[in-house]
Amino acid sequence: MTLLVMQPRLNAGAQMTIVDDAYKILCEQVLRHGYIRPSRVGETLSLPGLSIKTWDVANEFPVLSSRKIFMRGILGELAAFLQGATLLRQFREQGCNYWDHNAAQWENNQGVPAEYQQVGRIYSAQWRSWGVTGLDQIKTLTTSIKADPYGRRHLLTTWNPEELDQACLPPCHLLAQFYVRNMHLDCIVYMRSVDLALGLPSDLVLYAALLMLVAKETGYVPGALHMQFGDAHVYKQHVVNLHAQLQRIPPVMGPSAVLDHTASLDNFTADMLTLHDYQPLEAIKYELF
Repeated sequence: MTLLVMQPRLNAGAQMTIVDDAYKILCEQVLRHGYIRPSRVGETLSLPGLSIKTWDVANEFPVLSSRKIFMRGILGELAAFLQGATLLRQFREQGCNYWDHNAAQWENNQGVPAEYQQVGRIYSAQWRSWGVTGLDQIKTLTTSIKADPYGRRHLLTTWNPEELDQACLPPCHLLAQFYVRNMHLDCIVYMRSVDLALGLPSDLVLYAALLMLVAKETGYVPGALHMQFGDAHVYKQHVVNLHAQLQRIPPVMGPSAVLDHTASLDNFTADMLTLHDYQPLEAIKYELF
């Protein structure tokens, strides 16, 4: 089978938001030069070792404007992660249905009523109750940033080899490192695998919101978000729609985001982060795999 490879055309002289520009460049590299590779759910175009960077999360929140991004599910997922959720219904209660598909396919949930189905030891469990000791990595992170701002050990990790079989899906974003730069706090994320059309736009929002919460807790201004990828890919079924999206010219200025003054890492819910001046183009539907 031959994978359809689209060749996006640059819009000469076009200007767009910082994140849309960076996203366009990243996707074009994969669409033009990606290797055709099989995956568990079909062929992809893929490249290793790519990255994306957006500056100044405090002033321009990294949410795409080239298509409408529905924030509630993403922020609800973050809320469930910070809650330490391991039950599927905890994600649904926060307005997130992203885990329904993987939970339904997990053999541990076969024959189990929906109310009791699990997602298992995914990001939320690793962040808030790591391994046999139950270490709360979120609290450890904020304590270490306050105590030693310029330290190089301000990390969150989700890849626990001993517990991969206890999760409905192995983690894709494996490591987040926080970096103090003057009065700004940056975040560098490493992902072993990223679906550029559907997954990355959500991951940018999720980690930008997490960066804002950690910065608020530790007394810094949210700075840059860097994301690095082991395998950046586009599914065959997404190629045509992604090509069309990259031809759009979104607004020049992106939105800003504001956290509710009561928001914290322990009580966050989706309605505690508000976007201002978000004027996206119409939505594009991408199939979830």
